[in-house]
Amino acid sequence: MESIKKILPSRISKALNGLDASKVYELRLRLQRVSVNYGGRFFGLSDVGLGSGGFTVTASEIEDVVLKASGHSIYAVNDQIKSGFLCLSGGVRIGVCGEVVLGKTIKNFTSLNIRFPHEIIGCADGIIGLIARERGCYNTLIVSAPGIGKTTLLRDLARQLSNRGSNVLIADERYEIAAYNDGKSLDVGKNSDVISGTSKDFAFSQGIRYMRPDIIVVDEITSNDDVKAVCRACSSGVSVIASIHASGFEYKNRFPDLDCFDRIAVLGGGVGQIKGVFDGDGERI
Repeated sequence: MESIKKILPSRISKALNGLDASKVYELRLRLQRVSVNYGGRFFGLSDVGLGSGGFTVTASEIEDVVLKASGHSIYAVNDQIKSGFLCLSGGVRIGVCGEVVLGKTIKNFTSLNIRFPHEIIGCADGIIGLIARERGCYNTLIVSAPGIGKTTLLRDLARQLSNRGSNVLIADERYEIAAYNDGKSLDVGKNSDVISGTSKDFAFSQGIRYMRPDIIVVDEITSNDDVKAVCRACSSGVSVIASIHASGFEYKNRFPDLDCFDRIAVLGGGVGQIKGVFDGDGERI
């Protein structure tokens, strides 16, 4: 949290001082309003704390946050920006909106979503026994609406399975799961390897070939290319744990070919809460 405060307008940094950092999940900077996801609910953020109102920010203040987050070299992080996000140390990710110069960059920033990672050791205790096997684990899909804690759950699953002796490869496209940066990482276990900032297809093909993992952990299936990469990995003899944005089994309407998972864990009802674990046919386990 302290590193983020350094890149924010001073009045916003001061307002965050009065909040419990463990409950701050997102900070949204918009021209119309500054709001914070605090304990799973959004509130306006102002100099009197949380409420219905909130600070506003100027376009130049938003641009200044992006400039500071890039280390005063937007060019150096342009590959991230043109994909719609910026990654900071510690797993903090900033979603970026503005005018898209197709295939080149985003400029004239209009809003930012600063997402704070939360490391909750033991949050996977409730499902680890349902997906772990003597060696590795069942192919498992974590189904969750945004902001319910799927990445936090993936991180703890990686940690627990790694510490049980499995070689775990984390394909961390957006530097969120392990948040590996500057030689530091969140706790993903003693037998985990991390490949960051690349596509699932590249991470899987190269990782399986050269790192010989028992399990691959990856966040957010979003495209048919992702589906193909995940299913190929599952058929290679490596176990896969992945996640997808959905409230339930309606994800099958978008990706009917995503049928390679033996376990489906559905989150909902609150941050980190598990509604149920099902087999590949949709039967509750």
